[in-house]
Amino acid sequence: MDFKNIKVRSEQAIGFVQIDRVAEKNSLDIETSKEILQALQNFDQDNSIVCIAIEGNQKLFSPGADIKELNSLNKKTAADKKLFDAFDEIYNIKKPVIALVEGYALGGGMELALICDFIIASENAKFGQPEINLGLIPGIGGTQRLKRYAGKYNANYLCMTGEIISAQQAHNIGVVSVVLKAEEFKEGTMKILKSISEKPLSSLVEIKRLINKDASLKDERQTFYKLLDSDNKKIGIDSFLNKKKPEWKN
Repeated sequence: MDFKNIKVRSEQAIGFVQIDRVAEKNSLDIETSKEILQALQNFDQDNSIVCIAIEGNQKLFSPGADIKELNSLNKKTAADKKLFDAFDEIYNIKKPVIALVEGYALGGGMELALICDFIIASENAKFGQPEINLGLIPGIGGTQRLKRYAGKYNANYLCMTGEIISAQQAHNIGVVSVVLKAEEFKEGTMKILKSISEKPLSSLVEIKRLINKDASLKDERQTFYKLLDSDNKKIGIDSFLNKKKPEWKN
């Protein structure tokens, strides 16, 4: 499938979705959000893909919403055009989705990263929710996910001040999982992605489901019991005992 605003590729068992709006500096409009969702859904249904990464181009993730489009919207047109629908659906992707952030991830760009299962950032990355400076608030889950991941006070601070913070600061408050040196970013992210892509998809999908739904210990235990009877459990134990690389049934 051809896309206008993104590029897609796959390497081994990893799918890549790259935001590619050079003239608009990777700002996010409704069309781009729909394309990102479609690409993620395609990879989610592709049996050769185990995990998916979202990245920007030219060392820029996304500075947020397309201001021209945003300026043209009111309450009715935003609802009619389903402004947030595609972003909401991204949360339902079953396979692991990882955000690879270089440069700015602001506003909707930061919120897109927060929808992912975790964030890997270059040391030069910048994060922020500056919507308040436009007379708005985060609209793609920024207030709720920041509260959940960084705590109430950090969420209030970032959303109320609109301050832009460094990758290390984002890591310190629990938003970013890994910070890599700029010159090692590509190699470092591939190492992490490759590690995940070599894991059993059956386990990855269940881990994501349980964590995302804030499941109870009972849910976790039932899933553990279910996987005890899986082919991948047998493959994993056998490979461990015989000191060989597992060949998962994904």
